[in-house]
Amino acid sequence: MSATPKAWSQISDMHREARDKPKLERLQSVVRERAGHWLALQVEEAKIALSNAAVAQIDIGRIAAGETVTLHRADLDRAIGGLVASVEQTVARLLRDAGIGTVFFTGSSSSVPLLRERILALTPQARCVEGDLFGSIGAGLALDAKRKFG
Repeated sequence: MSATPKAWSQISDMHREARDKPKLERLQSVVRERAGHWLALQVEEAKIALSNAAVAQIDIGRIAAGETVTLHRADLDRAIGGLVASVEQTVARLLRDAGIGTVFFTGSSSSVPLLRERILALTPQARCVEGDLFGSIGAGLALDAKRKFG
């Protein structure tokens, strides 16, 4: 078990009080099997899939034999709405202060439809440039490392 004794005790306490015990048993299974990173990767793959489709599925067979979870882009949009609004406000301030004429989309989050729609709505006359969704971040980190460490 990778959880601290205190965390495991809290999960066990929640299980005793839970109405829907199977969901807490899944959480216990994730912790016991040290499957947190695996589950995070499944969620990331679903987020990427929802950038191109209205529905995606996660196979959670590792923690619940034969089960999948169906996810909808509308639910993702609701879940990230506050974060997108924060990014939108920041970009609006940046555009106002800097007079930007080009928007450069890079990194996997820039493919999230809700975020793209909001940014493009702020910049209707700006030129839109697409970077490599997955390679641009790595290239930028490499350039920064070269600058810092030679």
